[in-house]
Amino acid sequence: MKKNIINALFKISFTFYSLFLMGSILFKYVSPIGLFSDDRYFARSINLIPFNDVINGYYNSLDVWGNVILFIPLGIYISIFFKKSKIYKNIIKIAVISLIFELFQYILAIGASDISDIITNTFGGIIGISIYLIIKKILKQDDKVKTFISICSSVVMIPVTFILLALTIYN
Repeated sequence: MKKNIINALFKISFTFYSLFLMGSILFKYVSPIGLFSDDRYFARSINLIPFNDVINGYYNSLDVWGNVILFIPLGIYISIFFKKSKIYKNIIKIAVISLIFELFQYILAIGASDISDIITNTFGGIIGISIYLIIKKILKQDDKVKTFISICSSVVMIPVTFILLALTIYN
């Protein structure tokens, strides 16, 4: 019974995080339905120079640190899903997922594709992997780690859900 509850919490929190991640990256300017509208927001640019904005004096801390923070949970989830993988392989998975998001932004013309985002996203994922390894070292057993992560992510998910609902209602 307890294991079923933990598995359900884990699946719900992972699904919530995945949708939140997609919404934050792919649908921050246009809704999924809005993609098919003729009068929607179109923006397509690509930057292949790492931290070009920062170099040119356009430092946006929310953009940089937001990307890092947004991908920390992905590092934790990847570590849980692929616990037998080498760490560098999990880092590559995170970088590829970030690259896919950037490619979709470019293909769908819904934002700027930036190598800096891939770097900061991957750095966030590495922090997440590190957090997972610390938790695993402390708790030792995979079931305990999954239980801890499921409970923590559910606790975070509840206020985030209320904030998102409040923002949606307010706007």
